[in-house]
Amino acid sequence: MNIGSADIDFEINQLQCTPGATPSNCSANGVTPLRTAGDVLVLYEFGGSGTPTIQISKWVASGSASQCEASNTVPCWGAVTTLDSSEAQAAVNTVTVNDPILGQNLTVGLFGEAAVDLTAAGVFPAGVCEHFGSAYTKARSSGSSFDSELKDFIAPIPVNISNCGEVKIHKATEPSGGSGFNYTTTGGAPLASFSLNDGGTKDFTNVPQGSYSVTESSKSGWALAGLTCTATGTGTSASTNIGTATANMTVAPGGLVDCTYTNHALASPSISTSLSATTVNIGDSVQDSATLTGATFDAGGTVTYTVYTNNTCSQGAVNAGAVTVTNGVVPDSNAITFNNAGTYYWQAAYSGDTYNNAATSPCTSEVLIVKTNPSIGTTLSATSVAIGDSVHDSATLTGATTDAGGTVTYTVYTNNTCSQGAVNAGAVTVTNGVVPDSKAITFNNAGTYYWQAVYSGDAKNNSAASPCTSETLVVNPNTPGISTAQNLLPNDSATISGATSGAGGTVTFKLFDPNDATCSGTPAYTQTVSVNGNGTYSTSNTTFYATTTGEWRWLVVYSGDSNNTGTTSACGVENFTITNS
Repeated sequence: MNIGSADIDFEINQLQCTPGATPSNCSANGVTPLRTAGDVLVLYEFGGSGTPTIQISKWVASGSASQCEASNTVPCWGAVTTLDSSEAQAAVNTVTVNDPILGQNLTVGLFGEAAVDLTAAGVFPAGVCEHFGSAYTKARSSGSSFDSELKDFIAPIPVNISNCGEVKIHKATEPSGGSGFNYTTTGGAPLASFSLNDGGTKDFTNVPQGSYSVTESSKSGWALAGLTCTATGTGTSASTNIGTATANMTVAPGGLVDCTYTNHALASPSISTSLSATTVNIGDSVQDSATLTGATFDAGGTVTYTVYTNNTCSQGAVNAGAVTVTNGVVPDSNAITFNNAGTYYWQAAYSGDTYNNAATSPCTSEVLIVKTNPSIGTTLSATSVAIGDSVHDSATLTGATTDAGGTVTYTVYTNNTCSQGAVNAGAVTVTNGVVPDSKAITFNNAGTYYWQAVYSGDAKNNSAASPCTSETLVVNPNTPGISTAQNLLPNDSATISGATSGAGGTVTFKLFDPNDATCSGTPAYTQTVSVNGNGTYSTSNTTFYATTTGEWRWLVVYSGDSNNTGTTSACGVENFTITNS
């Protein structure tokens, strides 16, 4: 400023005069703005030598007139306060300086300047926002009284003087249309919790100088893909932590922190699995494979394979490996060797990544049964018997679990491949590995028989069969004694001679057994033959056998007829003897 002995006022107003606007905020002269409580008047006082004095006064809009500096009514300028060197500094030139506006040199004492710390001077109280939008300058003719004649006037100009900053938070989603994102803040008013939808902005103005933070709450189905902040204004800064979804900021007067949160919708994949085998024996190895469905094409993260001993996947966990997912492809698990029989449950858990939710396969979708390989030994109650004897079988399981169940079926075969002549010897229930005996089988035919015991197996034990030739039973044929006895089919003949031609009658042949030596009892065999003249007549026995040991005697009787007398042979004239030794 070009000064000599000077009294210059700098009026700083909160409102701006804007003719034609509604409201215009202009005073009656249409140039200067309406004064409001808290407007500031800075007085530059210089007497021509020494250091200028800087004073300050605030516009008072209510209360007692005793607050006024030079008026008995309110509103008015309040009491004037002289600022010390910690609050303001001022000086005039001590050498000649060039004034580029006037285009001339100013000698000593004609150019002055000043700086006021509005915070230290109490214009900007700590924690309270103040904003000034207009400033103009007045010079008085002499003295420092408020009623001195005005000499010079510079019309108001717009300014932006504030001890507060601004914080802006923008929301963007991919794809567009996301809504209901919630935020919490620290640092106090005016920052407070708020919500934004895609494309929305939260603008906090009049933010007092200080430190603040804004944190986005996690939202199901969405991931924070980006968090960027820009800070403008001296002393204003910002930093971000995408892991905690937090923007930390320091706001200085007039500063602006502008942040954008970008969220990406999460895919919700499912994970399916397939075991290399579902039933194995003790000592075998098994591995798992997994496939992601519904994930993004570039899905990353990890899949952790685990084996459990219960169907809720909470007990006996064995780590089968954690693998890295690349572009949605999941490597196989480690191979796990199972040394104990039982039922095992595999599970694959996907960690998810920036754009994919986590997923876990159902516990019961992968059930592995590990079985023992038992053997079954057998023992017959006898290995050599006679026809009509009974035999039963017994069996013992070796290598099975202590709680082995199932059944054992006993069968008897007639060939050494156990494929012919099967006879069921019973099916028995195995309890805790103990096998009951078979039924007893009676053998009525001689021969060689082959017993076999077949174990059904159960959830923990494989089936087993005893070797066909491990149980051979010989049923011996009977060995009868022998005694001999002769027998014969006796027949006799008699010849008639000297009879008349055409003699008739009968010839009766009687055979007596050795117990009747006089031929007086009942004959053992009798046959009567008709006679027709002289000739030889014979018996025709084909059914009666003589078996008794001793002498058998024939007695032959001719009955005779009307022309011929009958005749009888002596007892035993004809005889035969059976001798058995």
